[in-house]
Formats: sequence, C-alpha cells, structure tokens
Amino acid sequence: MNKAKILGVFVVMLVIASCTKKFEELNTNTNAPTENNPATLLPSVIFEPINDHINLQTWLTDQIMQYYVRRNDNQLDAYDFATGSAFFNAIWLKNYSAISNANDMIKAAKESGLGAYEAAAKTMRAYYMATNTELWIDAPGAEAGLGINNTNPAYDKQQTIYTNVLKELKEANTMFAASAGFTAGGDVLFKGDVMKWRKLANSLRLRYLLRLSNRTEVNAPTEINAIVSNPTTYPIINNNSEAGVYDFTGTSPNISSFAVQAITVFSGLSMSKRILQVYESYDDPRVDFFFRKPTNTAQFPNHEGVPNGIPREQAQSWNGNGDANTSLLTTRFVNNGLLDYTIISNAEVKFILAEAAMKNWIITGTSAKQYYDAGITANFSQWGIDMPAGFLDLPAVAWNNTLARLMDQKWMAFFLNNTVEAWGEYKRTGLPNLTPGALASTVTGGKVPTRIFYPTLEQSINSVNYKAGSASIGGDIITAKQWYQN
Repeated sequence: MNKAKILGVFVVMLVIASCTKKFEELNTNTNAPTENNPATLLPSVIFEPINDHINLQTWLTDQIMQYYVRRNDNQLDAYDFATGSAFFNAIWLKNYSAISNANDMIKAAKESGLGAYEAAAKTMRAYYMATNTELWIDAPGAEAGLGINNTNPAYDKQQTIYTNVLKELKEANTMFAASAGFTAGGDVLFKGDVMKWRKLANSLRLRYLLRLSNRTEVNAPTEINAIVSNPTTYPIINNNSEAGVYDFTGTSPNISSFAVQAITVFSGLSMSKRILQVYESYDDPRVDFFFRKPTNTAQFPNHEGVPNGIPREQAQSWNGNGDANTSLLTTRFVNNGLLDYTIISNAEVKFILAEAAMKNWIITGTSAKQYYDAGITANFSQWGIDMPAGFLDLPAVAWNNTLARLMDQKWMAFFLNNTVEAWGEYKRTGLPNLTPGALASTVTGGKVPTRIFYPTLEQSINSVNYKAGSASIGGDIITAKQWYQN
C-alpha cells in the first residue's frame, strides 16, 4: 500500500472515530423530555384502552350475555370466536400498552414523590390486569409491560394475577389517603378528586373479592366485611356521581366508538328474545329507553326480539324482515357524548353489598333488600329513566332473598355498563339463566364460552410462553375453566 492510500485510510478512521464519539450527542433531541412525567402519562393510562374495551363489549360480551343480536354480523354471537382476532388483538395490545405506561408512571411518580399518580397507576393497572385474566385466564403479569427489558413475558396463573390485583388496589387506597393529590394535573377521570379515586379502588376490590368468593383461600367474606365496616379507611362508591365512569365529551378524539358504530349498525342490531322476556314479565320501562318498537306497527305493534346464536340468514330475516319487524336499539346512542365508559357503576356496588348482606358477610344496618332496591334505583337514575310507582314491589321484581332474583337485576343493570363484568358474574354464578343458541351445540357442546382465544400476534411473537400458558389451562379453547369457577 502506498503512502497516499495509508494517509487516506488514516483520515477516514479519524472521521469515523470523531462521528462515533459524537453520535449519541448528534442523535439526541435536546427539545424532548428526558424523563417520564406522571401527569402526561395519566391521561393515556386512563383513556387509551377504553374504546377497544367498548368494541369488545358491543361485538362480543353484549351478545354472549344475550342483550341483543347483531343480525348482519353475528359470528361471535354464534361462538365463532375465530372471527374475533381483530378485537382480541386490539384489546390485548391496548391493555398492555396502558400497563406499560402505568409501569413508567409508577417509576416516575416514585422519583418525584407524587403519591396520587403512583396510586392511580396502580389502580388502572390492576383494572386492566383483572380484565386480561377475565378474558384469557393465564396471561403475562409480573413480566408484562417492561418494554425492551422483557419482550417475551412469561404467563402468570390467574390466582397469581388476581392476588396481585387485590394487593395493588389495597395499596392504592392507602397511598391516595396519604397523598397531596394530583398537583400536576392530568386526571381526566375524576378531575383531581382523590376521594373518588379511593372509592374506585375500594369498590373494584369489592368486585374482585366477590368474583373470587368461591375460593376459600381468598377469604372474601372477611375481606369484604373489613372494607364495608370501616368506611373511613375504605370509602366506597355511594352514589352515581361517584361511579367509575369515563365521560366522553363527544368531541374528537374523545368520542365513544359505540356511538360511531351505532350510526351504521342500527339497521342490524335487534333486541334479544332473552332480555325481552324480562322486560315483558313486569312491563319494565327500560325497554323503551334502550329499544324502539318495530316500524311495521300494523303487524308487530309490540316489542319483538331475536334469538341469540342462530344462523345469520335466520337472524337477518327474523319475522320476515328483521329491520322492520324487530325491536332495534334506539337512535339516542348516536349522540357521541351520551354513552360513557363504565369501569364500575354505583348500581354494581349496591348489588355487591346486597349479596354480601344476604350471605351475612356484612352487618351495616342496611338490609340486603335495601341494597338491592338501591341497585335498581341507581340504574334507573343513571339513565334518567323515571321508575314507576310500586315498581320495586312487583312480584317479578320484589326482593325474595334469592341469588337468582338479585342476579336478574344485576344483569339488567350491566347492560351498556361493562358487560365483560356481566360475563364474569355469569361464570361465577351461572346466573341469569342463559340458553346457548342452536349453533352452540356444534361449537362448544352447548356451553356458554368462558374466555377468548389468545391473540394471533401473541402466538407468533411470544410462542414459547404462549404454548406454556395455554397448556396450563388445558389448551387455548373458549370453554377452559376459570380458576374461580366451581
């Protein structure tokens, strides 16, 4: 090699070394924040997964729990869950994205001494993990949402997930009580009201304790009594204004996806025969709030429902013409700001307390009947529906000290109020009585599904842990038994 070439190589090496030395400096955006800000993370932790939750409910659990039938696309109603991959992938990704943000938020809040933000992140992380285990049973838990630190998280057992959920919610309540509040803003759920956050955390804990009450190792009766008997330490939701409800403003992007969907699906969304049976049994005024009568009034002057789980062609042509001859969802839900997202309602809390009182787990001076009546009243009030005089004393409504009666009304109150939880309560109790559609005999052997398939994306990018997780529940099947089921 001649001297000129040697000199050239030397110069190039110097340039490369210089560029390498300054590479990190040159590729750093000096205008970007170098640390996570809890106040900027909180809105995404709260809001990011909400519309995917709504989508899953309106396409899946609203039909599984037999509130209505999407006549033109009822594959999930017929338990053909293989067609639901888009919904399953979306809610998995959004929930774990929110969990990842919650992890970052907890770290940043600890470093900044912002206890309310850490507690809020724990509350929402617990809620999303509880939803995940409800949908899939075993799922990534302790190793989830760690970003590049763990791109292939192992699956936790449902018992482990729920144990951590209960622990986090209890910790969150304590942290909220000791915090200075949301001093940096960012609370898009309760507008900085720490007491409402405490009530959300404790009310969610009541929900999951009840869900796990078939498992003696959880000791749900004692834990529920400890919450209810000490309202100063463990405040819970007492009225509709305190409920865990995200309020859509109706202005993009803060719009409910259900309202957007509703514009296009009203011609194919019919009341189910199952819920019509309840409405008709005591002339429930909620029927006219949620559903409108057939337009073919001459032939069908009263409400008409469609059976769940029948072939699509039959659903479309029910009564000869499903659009004209069945009861469809009312057009009020086109209002982008009307249908909000419910994490947990006041009505649900009252029904939890009614069951706990009925089983003598709590003694508060309020009877099971009073809690039950308050649950029904709260649901009417939530929607602004006038309750007829004497409604609570009707033979088919009046409290009779049975779980069947309680669960009928709890199921009614769950409609458009987080039906993933209605599904969970059905799995726990077998109530209300649901009759799987005709197609269920070939898909699930006549059983109501208990879970959804793991996302197709997860099966490919985390295949080793997916296989281990699915094997631990007896296979990636939609009738696998939840840990809390008898």
